[in-house]
Amino acid sequence: MLRVDPSPPPSSWPRADLPGNRGDRAEPSLTVASLVAQSVPPPPSAAASAPAVAPRPRAAWMRPAPLLVGSAILLGIDLALAITPRASMALTALETLLVPAWVAAVVWLDRLRRALPGARIEARRPRLALFLLAFSLLLACIGEKWLLVWQPADDPGNRGAVLYRAYTALAFFVAIGGLLGRRPIERLLATAAEHPARLMAVSFGVATLIGSFLLTLPQSLRDIADASFIDGLFMSASAVCVTGLAVHNVAETYTPFGQAVLLLLIQIGGLGIMVLSTFFAILAGRRLRLRDAAVMAEMIDAESFARLRRSIAAIVLFTLGIEAVGALALLFCFLPHHEIVSGPVAGEPLSGAGDHLWAAVFHAVSAFCNAGFSLFSGGLVPLVGSPAVCGVVMALVILGGLGFPVHDELLRRLRLRLRGERPPRLSLHSRVVLITTAVLLVAGAAGFLLLERRRSMGDLSWPVTVLASIFQSAMTRTAGFNTIDLGLMGPATWMLTCMLMFVGGAPGSTAGGVKVTTVAALFAVLRAELRGEETPRLLGRTLPAATARRALGVAFLSVVLVSGFLLIMLALEPHDPMGLALETVSAFATVGLSANVTPSLSAPGKVVITLAMFIGRIGPLTLALALANQARARSYRLPEERVGIG
Repeated sequence: MLRVDPSPPPSSWPRADLPGNRGDRAEPSLTVASLVAQSVPPPPSAAASAPAVAPRPRAAWMRPAPLLVGSAILLGIDLALAITPRASMALTALETLLVPAWVAAVVWLDRLRRALPGARIEARRPRLALFLLAFSLLLACIGEKWLLVWQPADDPGNRGAVLYRAYTALAFFVAIGGLLGRRPIERLLATAAEHPARLMAVSFGVATLIGSFLLTLPQSLRDIADASFIDGLFMSASAVCVTGLAVHNVAETYTPFGQAVLLLLIQIGGLGIMVLSTFFAILAGRRLRLRDAAVMAEMIDAESFARLRRSIAAIVLFTLGIEAVGALALLFCFLPHHEIVSGPVAGEPLSGAGDHLWAAVFHAVSAFCNAGFSLFSGGLVPLVGSPAVCGVVMALVILGGLGFPVHDELLRRLRLRLRGERPPRLSLHSRVVLITTAVLLVAGAAGFLLLERRRSMGDLSWPVTVLASIFQSAMTRTAGFNTIDLGLMGPATWMLTCMLMFVGGAPGSTAGGVKVTTVAALFAVLRAELRGEETPRLLGRTLPAATARRALGVAFLSVVLVSGFLLIMLALEPHDPMGLALETVSAFATVGLSANVTPSLSAPGKVVITLAMFIGRIGPLTLALALANQARARSYRLPEERVGIG
């Protein structure tokens, strides 16, 4: 997923052809704010603004107020009599009959609002999308209730009654949101659509909530006793944020349908909802609106509108192509292991996937998107001595952590080389990413080799130990796969792991952390300060002051957030402090490594880790920009005064 560039939008765009226009025409200066201003419709005429007669429902009980009161009473009765077979069947039937009344009330409110003087009706598409989403969730809740009524769960924990009550409350709140909360939601979406940072946060949040509902369905679980909305929310956030932390063993807990939902969430989190939706719009031949094109260009840092379509298509096609090649390579690596084709079997660490091809596709997508989920009961630990599997997974993870800007530049250089032309020098961004990634990979491998040679890797041969050290070094900065049990490692290795996870991968990639470019920029600033130089330099180039300030802001916010989350976890959880530190940094950096702490977290601890994953995925500075208002330009400058530092 390409992250939002938190820098202010440029004052003008280069010469470019707008989507669907001729390429030989110079375009005016465009920004998101100007496009939004252009999209506001002119004031209606006096005849058009005359108030129309508000439609009224035919029956008084179909109005919103009686529906809310009646639904609240029904909710209380339903929660009290949950899963008493006859009573639950009658209550579910009554709620099913109320769906048409709810739809009529929503339509009536919508028509009433549009009939008011001065009503703006240009947001018809978002309203329709919200209505369809709420209607689908409502039908799904009632459908699952019918399933539990006709086939009640026969489990000692009475999970069927718990789920029935949960679906009852969820259906009630969905209906309430449809009746009363549509205008605030519309305003939120309208505001987010004009701000790339807010759009990213809202899209990831919506995907996480929908995914949590899908992962809690009985169809997604092998045992209904494992159903929990908190666990579903945690797993959904971990998949959308491409983290890899799991409160359940994926192979043993989720059915093929649940595994497919996880895979879809991982792919959505890796590419990004807006990139995917724009790609499908381009594939269908639709033209992008000016405002949508401007927002997308800012999100992926496109040089112009002309390159927007090509960049979006290249991102998706490159991702799917690399994942397909990785899946094919893993398929040949998995074929000798016949236990993979079986379902979850006790004592078989490679069981659970049920099919070689499905296991190869799932692990390829999970590796390239840096998610770290595995379908094997024992993860990749049984394959610690397989150079082929470890090599393919490492290649996918490192490629996913470099970011598409680096991929695009390397592919363009390769094309020029094949034509016999001399390619230009790599950009500073690509050189910093490649050099820093290589240095951290080698340093991390050396650290694991020295610290764990006689500890967790004591039973391995020397070549396998070297392979495991390199593999673990690559995984700590990007993905959550592991071939060595982290619970067996020492505190010094956990500290090294936290340091590497905090750094993370490259901007514009699926990796988390503060990013390797941020660390490189901070190193340049520190070196310039120690040498007494006025401006920081990096690889023969001078860093702009805005880049240095942004690096300092990202690092400071990240340290503050991680410290705050760790403080809360230490107050809530009775686990080893070093293990909780590893868990917190892993969640914030969206890595997914754990010292076997995740499954034993309490409900409040899971919520804290979920929030840490979400903030870490969208980026702390992006979140700050999404919550903050745009700064106003000032025509004055305050007096300067020094303070003591150091």
